[in-house]
Amino acid sequence: MSTVTFESPHGWGTAQWVGLRPEEGARRQVELAIPGVLTWGYEVAGSREEDEAIFEEEGRVCLVGRVRWSGEDGVTALQLGSDLVLVAIANPPVLMPTHLVIRAPRLQLFDVIACAA
Repeated sequence: MSTVTFESPHGWGTAQWVGLRPEEGARRQVELAIPGVLTWGYEVAGSREEDEAIFEEEGRVCLVGRVRWSGEDGVTALQLGSDLVLVAIANPPVLMPTHLVIRAPRLQLFDVIACAA
């Protein structure tokens, strides 16, 4: 895996590229994954911000989005534009806020075209 910087309609960040590294400046359709389980109150919190965003803060990629659904097991779907990002949350609150900020220790990007092949 290699590290890449990416841009999207919601912002930018740094992620691990899974697969063959794309050419610099290439436009790709990707799937974003947040590996592992994140902890409520540390890496995940409610957000007053309602605008979807991706940015970096203190060495972490941050995602702000709307909660589409959340299961009892802590698996939560966060909406960023027309896309959903699944995240596993340890110790989630009983009443999940409508918007979350996720401070991911790392992100992974997968090339959607390569996955479909």
